Amino acid sequence: MTETDLPDELPGLIDAIHDYAIILIGTDGVVRSWHSGAARMIGYEAEEIVGSNFSHFFEADAIAVGRPQAGLEKAAREGRAEDEGWRVHKDGSRFWASTTITPVRGTAGDITGFASITREIVHRSEPEERLYRSEEIFRLLVASVKDYAIFLLDPTGKIMSWNAGAERIKGYAPNEIIGKHFSIFYPEVDIRNGKPAMELEVARETGVFEEEGWRLRKDGTRFWANVVITAVHDEGGTLRGFGKVTRDLTKRREADEKLRQSEEMFRLIVASVKDYAIFLLDPEGHVKTWNAGAQRIKGYAPHEIIGHHFSEFYPESDKRDGKPARELEIARESGSVEDEGWRVRKDGTRFWANVIAVSRKSRAT
Repeated sequence: MTETDLPDELPGLIDAIHDYAIILIGTDGVVRSWHSGAARMIGYEAEEIVGSNFSHFFEADAIAVGRPQAGLEKAAREGRAEDEGWRVHKDGSRFWASTTITPVRGTAGDITGFASITREIVHRSEPEERLYRSEEIFRLLVASVKDYAIFLLDPTGKIMSWNAGAERIKGYAPNEIIGKHFSIFYPEVDIRNGKPAMELEVARETGVFEEEGWRLRKDGTRFWANVVITAVHDEGGTLRGFGKVTRDLTKRREADEKLRQSEEMFRLIVASVKDYAIFLLDPEGHVKTWNAGAQRIKGYAPHEIIGHHFSEFYPESDKRDGKPARELEIARESGSVEDEGWRVRKDGTRFWANVIAVSRKSRAT
């Protein structure tokens, strides 16, 4: 697409407009035409800028997060893209601009380029300026976050924005994923069960949806994710889309699984020990668990003793002297207590025992 593609009178008409920068951009983002309004506003002459990428007019932070390309993609997808933000003159100074980008189509209906119309906004009230600065800072903050995937969905679930965290966690560059449906991140079984649509419906009805589950990266590998989807409404209450925040919790899940396996292994070992009575008490001294050694040494089956107070194992004289309660108190205050003395079996016979009570949650005999 070049100026020769335009009607003969159109370049002259555009040249007569001085208050707007009207630029034709190729599908690759390269400037194809440049007229007097653009030269006056931005500072480049045609021979300096034609053939360069239009991202020259954006700040470095905006370029880093793919904002120029995102504008073209939105225009191609929706037929129009509007944006306000900082732009950069040739001399490096900034100006606040309102830009509208629309696709230019060939005779076959295919997109051959884009028309960009930019207006410099000079007069803005102080509250408006603060609001726009705040929104710009927030946008840049979100765009730069790398530990969370933060992006917007339209009401149907198609991706509208993409931050650095989303690219790091999921593996897609913005140009690869914007415009696609967010169900691309879900395992096939979840898609068959309609899970993505269900999540949007819950968020639509209640305002928010949150869960943990498996998601897919670009390379097909799975990761365990915490997902929060929030419905976004305009001032009139109309649903405009959804905000989606995803955290990769794979390492935490792996650590939890290792801990669970370790605890399960320990539980099985303890349960199988027959030479020691090993069991847990609640803070008040009631029996919570019972291993094979406790059953062999003390004579109680688990259903006979769990829930009973551990003072049942003490002779009556020790109970009257408050020895069980005293031992728990020492263990509670110092972390452990050790004692040797008589204990009582289920059948009433006594045995001499070495007893260690550790912390206020466990007791080993």
